[in-house]
Amino acid sequence: MPSVGSHMQQYGQGPSCWDRIKLGFGIGFAVGISAGALFGTFASLRMGLRGREFVGQVGKTMMQSGGTFGVFMSIGTGIRC
Repeated sequence: MPSVGSHMQQYGQGPSCWDRIKLGFGIGFAVGISAGALFGTFASLRMGLRGREFVGQVGKTMMQSGGTFGVFMSIGTGIRC
């Protein structure tokens, strides 16, 4: 059974540079979200936050970390294109 995307490989074409940059951003965002959840949780607990403040602070940290990692991974992927 042919793998997904094998129709592109038979013509000698792979994913475009833009597709690779988007994938790099997605992977970096996922790594950043997980790192932000870990560090944000510990930082929020250390500050003594509870309830809505805790969830808001952890969410903010996750989004900031995810965005930062995503941008740097997409830039690195773009350099390699």
